[in-house]
Amino acid sequence: MRSMKTIAVAASFGLVAAAQAQDVVSNGSFETPGPGFLIAEDWGQFNNVFADESMEVTPQDGLRSVKMFGQFIPEGQSDNGLFQVVPVVGGATYTLTTHALSLASDSLQPFNETGSAGGGPFGHRAVCVVDFKDSGGNNVGSFEVDMWIPGQSPNDVWVQATASGVAPANAVEAQVTPLLIQWDLATGAVFIDNISLVQEDAGPQPCNPADLAEPFGVLDFSDVIAFLGFFGAGCD
Repeated sequence: MRSMKTIAVAASFGLVAAAQAQDVVSNGSFETPGPGFLIAEDWGQFNNVFADESMEVTPQDGLRSVKMFGQFIPEGQSDNGLFQVVPVVGGATYTLTTHALSLASDSLQPFNETGSAGGGPFGHRAVCVVDFKDSGGNNVGSFEVDMWIPGQSPNDVWVQATASGVAPANAVEAQVTPLLIQWDLATGAVFIDNISLVQEDAGPQPCNPADLAEPFGVLDFSDVIAFLGFFGAGCD
């Protein structure tokens, strides 16, 4: 008589498990307003960040986008943006995608290291940063993408930008921060919409503890041979 264990293993042949691509950002198109002064649910914000409900521009996705502009600090720097902390898996690859638009009538200004009246920095940078953090909240790695590049990106159309990074092995979360940096009194604003951070398909994964050998995702005779090898060696 065949044992129940043998029957269970035989019934499992052909099972495939694959990690699916998953967007870990919530409310990435800013469609759901936030409570209180927050302009979008699941997002924090700082300085000059405002919701645009199809008033100044047509959103890239849905009915809302976000507008950012600087604080106009003479000879200074202002940082303006949003942030969201999301869970990540150490060792996984993540792809960041952003959409940004700057109107020709109020365009961001190219960065110039000595362009201000006093000889200091002048201009803008529109960037989205992903900071990986460990269980203690410490930064353990990062990557970023320029969402809209002054002097290079076309005005009046939504521009898509993407970048990828691998979460360090000890990363458990990431902070996603779309950010507009303004130096001195540079005029201009940027709109952002439809931001995602996708955990990429990691390929076939072991479908259960009996999946001991490649190809992972399928129980086959290579797993049986591996088991017999462990059994013969007296492994637990």
